[in-house]
Amino acid sequence: MLETLNVVGARMPLPEAYEKATGRATYCSTMRLPGMLVGKVLRSPHPHARVAKVDYSKAESLPGVAAVVSGQDVKSKVYTKNVMTYQLPGGEIQDMTLFGDRVRYKGDEVAAVAAVDEPTARRALSLIEVEYEVLPAVFTVDDAIAEDAPVIHDFAPDNTPVSAVPTFCYGDAAKAFEESAVVAGGWYTTSKQIQAGMESAACVADYQHGKLTVWSQSQLPHMAKRMLAHVLDLPEADVRVIQPYAGAGFGAGCDLNAEPIAAVLAMKAGAPVQVWYSRDEDFNNRLTREHVAKVHMRVGLAADGTPKALEAHYWGDAGSYMCKTASGCGVALASNITPYEWEAMDQKLSATYTNHVGGGAMRGFGGMQSSFVRETIVDEAIAQLGMDPIEWRMKHHRNVGGLGWFPSARITSCALEECLTIGAERIGWKEKWNKPQSGTKRRGVGVACMAWLSGAQPMLLEHSNATLKFNADGSATLLVSPGRVGQGVEGALAQIAAEVLTIPYERINVIAGDTDITGFDIGTHASRGVYCIGKAVLAAATEAKEQFLQRAAEKLGLSNDTLVLEDGVISSTADQNCFVTLEEIALGLIYGFEHDCNQIVAHATVEPEDFAPPWQAGFAEVEVDIETGVVEVVKWITVHDIGRAINPSTVEGQLEGATCQGMGFALFEDPVISLSDGYMLTDGFDKYKIMSSVDLPDHEAILVEMGDPSGPFGAKSVGEAGLFLQAPAIANAIYDAVGIRLRDLPMTPERVLAAIQAKEAGV
Repeated sequence: MLETLNVVGARMPLPEAYEKATGRATYCSTMRLPGMLVGKVLRSPHPHARVAKVDYSKAESLPGVAAVVSGQDVKSKVYTKNVMTYQLPGGEIQDMTLFGDRVRYKGDEVAAVAAVDEPTARRALSLIEVEYEVLPAVFTVDDAIAEDAPVIHDFAPDNTPVSAVPTFCYGDAAKAFEESAVVAGGWYTTSKQIQAGMESAACVADYQHGKLTVWSQSQLPHMAKRMLAHVLDLPEADVRVIQPYAGAGFGAGCDLNAEPIAAVLAMKAGAPVQVWYSRDEDFNNRLTREHVAKVHMRVGLAADGTPKALEAHYWGDAGSYMCKTASGCGVALASNITPYEWEAMDQKLSATYTNHVGGGAMRGFGGMQSSFVRETIVDEAIAQLGMDPIEWRMKHHRNVGGLGWFPSARITSCALEECLTIGAERIGWKEKWNKPQSGTKRRGVGVACMAWLSGAQPMLLEHSNATLKFNADGSATLLVSPGRVGQGVEGALAQIAAEVLTIPYERINVIAGDTDITGFDIGTHASRGVYCIGKAVLAAATEAKEQFLQRAAEKLGLSNDTLVLEDGVISSTADQNCFVTLEEIALGLIYGFEHDCNQIVAHATVEPEDFAPPWQAGFAEVEVDIETGVVEVVKWITVHDIGRAINPSTVEGQLEGATCQGMGFALFEDPVISLSDGYMLTDGFDKYKIMSSVDLPDHEAILVEMGDPSGPFGAKSVGEAGLFLQAPAIANAIYDAVGIRLRDLPMTPERVLAAIQAKEAGV
């Protein structure tokens, strides 16, 4: 049982709640600067072509146009929108140039304008004359790897720069399969899910006195700053990135969007420029989920159920530029390591270029696809042995000290058995699982499990800083730099600091999202916010506490080890009447009339090393209509091993919101890409269905708090983990209801009905 704390574990309101609820919050799309211009992008009408000539003289002379830019206005710098490339010593593939002489998907950037208003900007776009040399294009992996396929990038003549690369392999898989009593597997396909944020891609740039300021939705502002400096050939000191509140996250802010374009326009116009994508631009030109297009996996189990071998080949459809497709496949493979005690693993990844929009990051990076495939195949193998899926998972999951995601990582905590026990009772597993069904509507239950991460260490660089600066009244300003995407991390960080300092939560003012003010931080990705940045805040707050204790000891004439800090008061353990408040110390140091002026400022840098996986069990009860193929999720339960919930309300909110996205991924979210020109046909919410509150079934998010020795106050992560298990648990429940195995997402009524009919026909 975890000890009770004062602030950590309390259901606190978020610091930004008032601003957002009252409409005072600032977003990139709502910003209005004096003299701000409207930026619009001219996009290629062809999926693949050489840009022979761009003539923008007519557009430039249009009244109200302040700037027009194309390839002739920028230095040709090879880069990637994937700013996470800086987390690897050798980086990732960089394969794009701003306004390059070749376009590789319908919508690729050719030129841009800045004008006094949107109608003028659109009129200017229509006046730009472009000569194209149209090239042949391909839109699927199979077509791209065909012998006569057109070459999309010259450095990858076979269109597959990453080809069958062994990844996270160990043991003798061939031998383990030979020794297996049952083997299950096959080919799977998954969806290219769109982040679908309320705010489409937007940014503002201003260039004044040699200094570029960019207001961005970036979740990784410090690394975005470095990439912008590179692309624009500016000293990094001359670039500042500010992140207002973002109305779109879910990984979309892990990549640059129009920031370089807005910056080039602002530099030429000498005025601030806002670029704000329309919804169809957002769907067609913002990087969507890393597209793991095809997966082949098989698993082998011994007769007693012992996990013997897992073999997998993940094939990513990178689209026009690599961005995060290869790394997404890599993370997907890594996530197969931790859940179960495989004797051997043989995994590899490939990534192929095609002529449609590329794949970036989306919440659950790689783990969504991996969980669906692994958990349904494992269920299939368990069924062949006639075992209970819950009992098998209870017995064969990894535990503390076992392999983490990477060879050097070891698991620090695990509460999966508790998650499975609680969830099985709530869903009524014993009463409902494996029961004969009849009639046109049949019910079944399914389960799936996962282990995710709390930051991507040790594979990626994870570096966070936190600074606490104390005011004369004893309150503090906390300087940190997570991505500000509505996840509630700033409040959790304030709770950690307040707990250490024993002062009210409201006395911690959080300043975030400005690279000129905050210390370096990787930002928000890989569910790292509370765990990684929280460790930095914990260290900074502990250092501040020590400074206060030292000053109090000097003031009271006592030794540090005879003092205790409680409720903002430092007192003697021997004499409670001998005390001094934090406010008195802070005031006396700032206004030091005895010529000892000082201000308590505590700073901490952390580079986390531990692997603290959150574990989770997901349970679905479904009803399947065998005449229509319609699947209704009757009940959903998430049981999450959080270690400790810094703010339970925020954690539950993360899990409930993730349930929406996970069910959408499972049942109906399916971007449709035209096979004639690669354009996204589902280019708006009238065509692309996402889960809404009225679609949600009866659902429950349950927290298991057993602590983690490496986390701040025992905390682990939650940001991504809540949407992994809907697809596999629902698929396993469908099997329990009607006896069919589904291998393609989303599981639409058409696919379900076809599988039912194939089973009835004995196919």
